[in-house]
Amino acid sequence: MVDINKLQGKIGLIAPNSDIAGLARKVASEFGNLFDIYEGNLADGVEAARQAITRGNEVLISRGGTAHMIEKSLNVPLVSIVFSGVDLLKTMERAKDFDSRFALIGHYNLLGGIEGEYRFFGCTLWVEKFNDYQEIEGSIRQLYNNKALRVFIGGEAVVACAQRLGFTGVLLECGIESIRRAVLEALRLAELKTVESERYLQFKAITEHSSEGIITVDNGGAVKYINPAARKICARRVSQKGEIEGKPLREMLPEMNEVVGTRQQVLQVYKDIGDTKVVANYIPLGLGRTSLGGLLSFQDVTRIEELEKRIRQEQHAKGLVAKYRFEDIITDNKKMLKTITYARRVARTESSVLITGESGTGKELMAQSIHNASPRKNGPFVAINCAALPESILESELFGYVEGAFTGARKGGKPGLFELAHQGTIFLDEIGDIPLSVQSRLLRVIQEKEVIRIGNDRVIPIDIRIISATNKDLGRLVEEGKFREDLYYRLDIIRINMPPLRERGEDIVSLCKRFIEHYCAKNDLKPKRITKKALNLLKYYSWPGNIRELQNFIENLVIIAYDDEVIDESFVEQIIKDKIDYRCLLEMKIKPGSASNDGMTKKEDRRGGVLRKIEYQSIQEVLKQVRGNKNKAAEILGISTTTLWRRLKAMKSESQGGSNVKISK
Repeated sequence: MVDINKLQGKIGLIAPNSDIAGLARKVASEFGNLFDIYEGNLADGVEAARQAITRGNEVLISRGGTAHMIEKSLNVPLVSIVFSGVDLLKTMERAKDFDSRFALIGHYNLLGGIEGEYRFFGCTLWVEKFNDYQEIEGSIRQLYNNKALRVFIGGEAVVACAQRLGFTGVLLECGIESIRRAVLEALRLAELKTVESERYLQFKAITEHSSEGIITVDNGGAVKYINPAARKICARRVSQKGEIEGKPLREMLPEMNEVVGTRQQVLQVYKDIGDTKVVANYIPLGLGRTSLGGLLSFQDVTRIEELEKRIRQEQHAKGLVAKYRFEDIITDNKKMLKTITYARRVARTESSVLITGESGTGKELMAQSIHNASPRKNGPFVAINCAALPESILESELFGYVEGAFTGARKGGKPGLFELAHQGTIFLDEIGDIPLSVQSRLLRVIQEKEVIRIGNDRVIPIDIRIISATNKDLGRLVEEGKFREDLYYRLDIIRINMPPLRERGEDIVSLCKRFIEHYCAKNDLKPKRITKKALNLLKYYSWPGNIRELQNFIENLVIIAYDDEVIDESFVEQIIKDKIDYRCLLEMKIKPGSASNDGMTKKEDRRGGVLRKIEYQSIQEVLKQVRGNKNKAAEILGISTTTLWRRLKAMKSESQGGSNVKISK
C-alpha cells in the first residue's frame, strides 16, 4: 500500500466553471487537500492543464469537452467527471418547469453508455452524443425539426448554443458526489503510477548493477535500453553513453541477428562477441497479441564458470548437492532405458523410492537423477551411507543432537541430516545395514514427518522425500528378523532395480570409451583409441563389481598405456592377469570344458580362449609358488580342491585336443 503522503500534489483538477471549482474545493478539504484545483474551459482548460503538469501534477481530472481537449492535446492520465443519476434527476426537475419533453446533449466521455429515448415520471428524454463541439448546433436543429424539442440539457457550450438559437438551455450540473468519485479514481491512478514509478526505479537499480548484459529492442529491432554490463561486454562497439539507443541492434551486434530476428523465445545460445564468449537468451515482449519488441540478455561465459565453480565448491563443502541427472546415465540397453523411463515418471511424485541392485550398478547416480528431475530439485540432496558409520554415530548424524546430549557433543548442538534435507531429498544408501535400534526412530520420522534431536524433547517438523538403496534382499532380512517389516513397507513403495553390467553388454563399449576419454583428460594425456579386439575381450568378462569395477579397470588401463595412442588386447590381458582376483577369473562366463561352449561361434571361442589362457597361467603360477601342493593352491585361489582338480583336468583335455594353451608338467 502506498503512503498517502506520497500522493500529495500528484493530482490536479481542471474545473470548466466556477460552480465545479467550488464543489471541488469542498471535496479537497475532505481529502486533506491532496489535489490542486485550476479553472479553465476548453482551450483555457488545456492551458491550465499544462501549468498543472509543470507543477508536478501527474494525474488530471476534468469534465466534458474540456476533458476531451486535454486528452487530445496532452499525454497525461486523465479522469473524466461523469454525472450521476441524482445529478440528472435534479436537472430534469428544473427542465420540467419549461416542458415535459427535452433532450440531453453531451460529450461522449460525459454521458458514458446513455443513448436513445427514455420515458419516466411523465417526461420524455432524448439523449444525443457528440465528439466535437462543432456538432452541437446541428444536433439541436435536428432534434427541433424531428422531435419539435425546445428544451436542451447539457454543459455550458450546449446551453449557450441553445439560447443563441432561441431555445431553452438547462445546465447539467455535477453534484459533489460525482466529483468525489472522480477524485477517488484519480487517487487510484496516482497510486498505481507511484507504484509503477517505484518498480521502475527498482528495475533500473537491478539492471544498472546487474552483471548480466541487458538490451531491450522495439518491434523494428532498434535498441530502447542498454545497461552498463551490456556496454562493458560490447565495449569496443559502444563507447559513449546513449549513442546506441534508437539504432538497430544488428548494427552493433550482428552476431545476435538470428537470435533476435526469430521473434520467438530463444534460450542458452552460445555466441562470440569479439573475444568474449557469451550465453544469450532472448524473450519476446508483448501485451496480449500486441508485440512490444523483446529483451536480450547475455553473460560472459567465463564469469558464469567462475560463479558456478564457487557455488559448487560451497555446496559440495556442505554435501547438499546432487551432481548427476538422467542425461549422465550412459546406456543403450533396452532394460536400462526402460528403467530410466520409469524413474523419470517416479521423479515427479513424492513417494518413497527403494533402489535395489548389486554394488557398483549406479544406485546413487539414479537417486541423484530422480532428485534433479523432481519438484524438489532446487532443494538440498543429502546422502549418507548407513553401513559406513557405527550405530551411535549414525543415530546422531541422522537425527542431530543438542548441546550436552553426550560426551563430546558439539557446543550448540548439531542439526541432523533429516533437518538439513528439509524441502529436499535424503538418500539412505545401504539401508539394509542400518541397526534395528535406529530403524525404530527412522520409522517414526517417516510416519510423522518430524524429528527429535538426541537429548531434546522439541519436535521439529520436516518436509523431505526419502530415497533408499540396498544390495541386499530386504524381504529375506525381514524374515530373519534383521529388518523391521513396517519400515520395509514404508521404504518399498516404489522399487527401481538397477540391472548388473553383465546384463548390459551393449553398454560396455560406450562406457569404456567415455571412461578412456575422462581419464585421458584427467591425467593430461593424449586421446587414446581402444581396438575392437580389446573391447571384445572386455565384453566377455562378467564384471562382478559392475560399472565401478569397469571404471577402475579403465583408469588402470589408461595409465598402463601411458605413451601409447592405441589400447590393444595386450594391455587388457596384462591387467586381467595382474589386477583381477583369481576368484573373479574362475567366475567368467566361459568355463573350461563346460557344455555351454558347444554353441559358441569361433570368434566367441577365440575370445574365451584368451581369458582361459590367462586363467590357466594364473593357476600354474600359484602351483609353482606352492611347489605343486594342490590343497594350498586351492586355498590361495579361493576354491575347493575338487574345483581345482576339475580345472586341471579340463586344461589337460584342451591341451591334448590341440588347444593353444600349454600346460606345464
